[in-house]
Amino acid sequence: MSGTLADMAREQPRSATAPAVRESGKVLLTLVRREFWEHRALWLAPLVVTALLALCAAIGRIHLDVDDAAHVQGEAQRVAVFTLIQWVFAMPLYVVALFVVSFYLLDCLYAERKDRSILFWKSLPVSDGLTVCSKMLVALVVVPLGVFALALLAHLLYTAILGARVLIGTLPPVFTWNTYEWLRTELVMFLVTVLAVLWYAPLAGYLLVMSSWVRRSPMLLATLPLVLAPILEWVAFGTRHVMDFINYRLNGIWWLLGVHNTRIITKHGLASVGTALEALSFRAVLTSIDLWLGLVVTAALVYAAIRIRRYRDDS
Repeated sequence: MSGTLADMAREQPRSATAPAVRESGKVLLTLVRREFWEHRALWLAPLVVTALLALCAAIGRIHLDVDDAAHVQGEAQRVAVFTLIQWVFAMPLYVVALFVVSFYLLDCLYAERKDRSILFWKSLPVSDGLTVCSKMLVALVVVPLGVFALALLAHLLYTAILGARVLIGTLPPVFTWNTYEWLRTELVMFLVTVLAVLWYAPLAGYLLVMSSWVRRSPMLLATLPLVLAPILEWVAFGTRHVMDFINYRLNGIWWLLGVHNTRIITKHGLASVGTALEALSFRAVLTSIDLWLGLVVTAALVYAAIRIRRYRDDS
């Protein structure tokens, strides 16, 4: 009997390693599902916007403000209109997702302390680290990639609706399907989405820390430092370093990409959105030290949120 127990004790560490890894993956997947179950706006809001845009495609009117309307009848211009529709219809989805994710990050850790549900979740064999990381995974990976996939599928729906309107004569033939330009436009949108997520990750970490730390009004307390710090600096020292830093962190990615160099809409015609692959400087963003320093700061902020959630006691 003793020999058997000893053998089992020696075998236990080797047999428990792989299942533990698999179990962590299952727990993380369950936590991600929990976030979408508790915060339904994460998936409901983009779907509602998609439905409203589909309604606009069905009954709306397309107007192109270009000087020479004859250019619109050219093949290249109709392809450019096709890609522009693809881009324009995707923008509302990304804007709504940005607001929804921001409110989600401010609320996800604060709400569980407010309604005391944290006591239940802490009673489960789930670590604080895995819980907080699941929330960042939802905000920085699942929702952005989900919105990108939704925008891709939605554009196919919009194209079908607009194509049907062209066939029945309620819409002039202002666009033409082009698979190559469609793929190029999707690639531009995917690259911009990934780089934007990496650039704004520190802001997501900041919102998560505020959600885990403040006792009330997380939106107000998260906004006040960003508003008061530049004012106090200007009053005390007459400088604008804080404002410049905030402005750079909010808009720096677009400066580095060189969005101002793109010429998709001009007074004399349109260019395909796919031409942004040559105009935008993706390498400048990837090689920017500010991008990678921001990711280091994000890791530190996530660690801080984990520690605060572990030891914070509002009782």
